[in-house]
Amino acid sequence: MPLATALAEHGIDCLTTRDAGNRGLSDEEQLMFATQEQRSLVTFNCKDFLSLATRWQEVGRSHTGMILSKELPLPELIRRFRHLAIRCRDRNLRDIIIWLPVIR
Repeated sequence: MPLATALAEHGIDCLTTRDAGNRGLSDEEQLMFATQEQRSLVTFNCKDFLSLATRWQEVGRSHTGMILSKELPLPELIRRFRHLAIRCRDRNLRDIIIWLPVIR
């Protein structure tokens, strides 16, 4: 089961790159799309997106938040996203980068 489907089943609003019709777009175009749609971007591509966030910050450009994670088994990702969703429910993530937390 894809991560977005699993998260949606747990009440977390998701839109995949594929579902948005954005496959093949550059990292910057993905971040631009997420920002235009007022969505935080979730990625396992931490290195490239951290660099992109730094470049945007240097030129005063805002994004609607990034959630970064290493690839983990699906049940663990779901558990961590559910915890994060509770912690950040009413929080504005503009220009914030979050590492998907480790839950013990």
